[in-house]
Amino acid sequence: MRLFIEMQANIENRDSVRIRDGRLVWHMFTDMDNQFVETIDVFPPARVSEKAERNIVAIMKVPELNPGESFSPTVILRIDTISRDWLIEPQETPEEMVKRVQSGYCKMQKYWELGDDTVQELSQRIAERSNSDEAYSRIAVKVVREHMKLKTHLDTRLGAARAALEQEGDCDEHADLFISLTRAVRIPSRRVIGHLFRGNPEPEPHAWCEVFLRNKGWIPVDPALGQFGILTEDYFSRVREGLVPERPTIQMKMSASSSNPVAIEEKVRMRVLRNGED
Repeated sequence: MRLFIEMQANIENRDSVRIRDGRLVWHMFTDMDNQFVETIDVFPPARVSEKAERNIVAIMKVPELNPGESFSPTVILRIDTISRDWLIEPQETPEEMVKRVQSGYCKMQKYWELGDDTVQELSQRIAERSNSDEAYSRIAVKVVREHMKLKTHLDTRLGAARAALEQEGDCDEHADLFISLTRAVRIPSRRVIGHLFRGNPEPEPHAWCEVFLRNKGWIPVDPALGQFGILTEDYFSRVREGLVPERPTIQMKMSASSSNPVAIEEKVRMRVLRNGED
């Protein structure tokens, strides 16, 4: 499926002083094996570069903004997406790579409370029923879905410990609990945030995971929707988060007198490009 994706940002100076030396870091997409970017257009022009965890960002200078003034840059992507099953392509994993991935992607961090009592209890229950990392990960998806009631987009990200205790959460909590359960037994995992395109011009924000399995590499897992090893063409991956627990899709850095001088809004719109359509 070929998609036309438009990201519109609005940065408004809500301070009482002029903002100078602003720099915008905008996560556009992450390098994922089921999506292929054809063109990138950024207005005004920006420097496009690859950052940690294969995240592609646009970095642009923000003009000086007087109090009440706004800046509205735009990113337009044309990408091809495919449905893909990662499990049908086994790959040999050197032991050195396994150790390196484990060292970076098995740590306890904010939202991923590995030592929480409920997380530990669930982890032990899963371990008793599994005999491999893949079996454990598959059972963990089922346990997350059975343990938690899926809610619609919460305003606050609860984290794994609170979600496990309250037994409910949206896709963020499903992803965070899965990551905590896998990392608790030293299976590397990380989070991906992006959008699900269901035909609506305004795609649905969504979060899912990747888990690292020996001789299979990083494979996608969607605990909220029960998918393992598969992404359909409806997924648009924007930001990968594993070395850190969160990366804002859009962030402004500046020298300013107050702690929250700007309001940042982002709108994402998507549509299918038909044959011959630009």
